[in-house]
Amino acid sequence: MTRARRRARSTALAAVLLAAVVTNGCSSSGAAPVRRSVPTTAPATTTTTSTTSTTLPSAVPTTTPTPVVPTVGWTRPVTALPPAGGITSLSCISDVFCLAAGGGSNEADAAGSTGPGAVAAWDGATWSSPTTYYPTAPGTAPPPWLPAISCTGGPLCAVVDGSGHAVLGDGTTWSAPSTLGVAPTTSPNPADPGPGHPGARSAAVSCPTAQFCAYVDNTGHVATLHGTSWSTPQAMTVRVGTATVGLFQSGRVGLSCADGSACTGIVGGTVLDWDGANWNVSAAPWGASATAGDTAVSCPAAGTCVAVHGSTASVRGPGSGWSVPRTIDSNGLLDSVSCPSVTVCAAADAYGDVLRMAGGVWGPAQKVVPTATAYTGDGTSLSCPSTQFCMVINGDGDYATYQGADPPAATTTTSPLAPVPAGA
Repeated sequence: MTRARRRARSTALAAVLLAAVVTNGCSSSGAAPVRRSVPTTAPATTTTTSTTSTTLPSAVPTTTPTPVVPTVGWTRPVTALPPAGGITSLSCISDVFCLAAGGGSNEADAAGSTGPGAVAAWDGATWSSPTTYYPTAPGTAPPPWLPAISCTGGPLCAVVDGSGHAVLGDGTTWSAPSTLGVAPTTSPNPADPGPGHPGARSAAVSCPTAQFCAYVDNTGHVATLHGTSWSTPQAMTVRVGTATVGLFQSGRVGLSCADGSACTGIVGGTVLDWDGANWNVSAAPWGASATAGDTAVSCPAAGTCVAVHGSTASVRGPGSGWSVPRTIDSNGLLDSVSCPSVTVCAAADAYGDVLRMAGGVWGPAQKVVPTATAYTGDGTSLSCPSTQFCMVINGDGDYATYQGADPPAATTTTSPLAPVPAGA
């Protein structure tokens, strides 16, 4: 395939995502969520048929399992016991391999619970007992803050956190925790309250291959992993008034790599793009003042990304800028997005609502897991390794899975982004 044909294909595919932003999706109401709400779609299960027995019980069962074809949609939520500190990040590489990271000291619950950094594995049916990747003991370094995890085939997984720690492993066996190098000092951002405040320190990681990962934290430090060695972190800056200061965003930051030469991170009002050699700075679709609240980004192909913040989503196609942010969830507090292809995405908010986009249309917000009540600051994590499967989990360990079907073919792939009418 020639370079021109590859670019034309990527641009055409990206147009499907662009159409999704200008398509008005319905949203659920902002009513207070119920701890154990039940989605409208029943889970895939096995039913039984029973015949009436007029005899005494015998060794022969009177019920016969009847297989049922899995139903497309979300299962009912169930709970995996979270580590002290809650669940803060999720990464799935298939429908039978997901890892949830958490623990540490996340300033996320009223009790102020603290525990070692931990990871639990899901095999398609059950969760393993958590393994400790970052032990803590009196007199040692402080525990991790808001751990983030990313896994790729192999498996290879990287866990990072807002304290500057990083480990590599396969889900059960982990390398000794290392501390990323010290980035050059920059003038502090006026919006940065410093460590010790909720959401003041977080990080994100993305590993598109077993030989490459990228890292960004919410103070603008970036680094890349090549093989097993992290580069020395760089400190990215932004202009605030007449001063050049470090970046800052409260809450979780977004980072996604399509491959080793195409990564996109968002820290507040700044976009950071890795081109294989350098990090480049540009404006985020929400503007420079967007330093409060979580952001998330997913890039299913080089140059094509979907980002969420607040109640809105924005899309960037190859060679184009970000679209005008479009409201897709009236509840707001969107904090996770996952796009397994350029035609399918899912986004989640802090209330446990999930929206799904297929064929260029965002569906309505659906209550999938309860709103966290114990670890309210950990956010909701979402991972879709394919168009057929997603998992969502909150800080309390309430999770659900999605059984999918092939999305409908897009009817239009070349129309430009239409202007959004004022007030629409």
